Amino acid sequence: MLKKIGRKILAVLIIIIITILFNKCSNSHKPRSRLNEIKPLSVTVEGVEFKVGQSKLGAVLDGGLLISSNTSLEKDTNGLQLEKMTYYLAVINKDGYNLGQVNFVNNTEQSIGYRDCIISEYEMNFEKAEAGIKKNKYDNILIDGVNFKGKTINDVKNIMSKKTEDVDEILQPDGSIGILSYEIENISVSISFDYTTKIVSKVNIYVPNTYFE
Repeated sequence: MLKKIGRKILAVLIIIIITILFNKCSNSHKPRSRLNEIKPLSVTVEGVEFKVGQSKLGAVLDGGLLISSNTSLEKDTNGLQLEKMTYYLAVINKDGYNLGQVNFVNNTEQSIGYRDCIISEYEMNFEKAEAGIKKNKYDNILIDGVNFKGKTINDVKNIMSKKTEDVDEILQPDGSIGILSYEIENISVSISFDYTTKIVSKVNIYVPNTYFE
């Protein structure tokens, strides 16, 4: 009799443990479950503000900007559906000007329209456009309130030192700084410099994929 009771108790305990472990695993993989660990970073493009790591792509479109699926700006993303847990890269543009690239993600468990996807990355490249690609226009773009166009290495160091102390330096062959890589509230900000002029050539802001899983 006691053995039977003991076996029943053991069986109940095993079921309880399995249930707890299952719920723990399920909760740890809920979509967006880790996004509360970041502080979304503000980007303003031609007066339209969105936050990397929080805003949906619809915020960009509702502000009057366009989204194209290639750098020649010939293909739009109207009607695009993203399957669950997938990413898509596109170009923000207006009046024929490239205003930077965005990566957006469907981190849900179902297929959704592109407007409802979260912006996970933004990048602008100040380098001259290649032949056949529309011109860039980065005069009126702010990253966390800062316009990086024309900024030197020292300018960037002074600006970013007020935002974070978490920085890595990647050097050029001549020993000068090629990239300053920052982390602000778990969001990565990478700022590249032209080898010759030492002026900002590219700015990239992104949320690591693990925060969307």
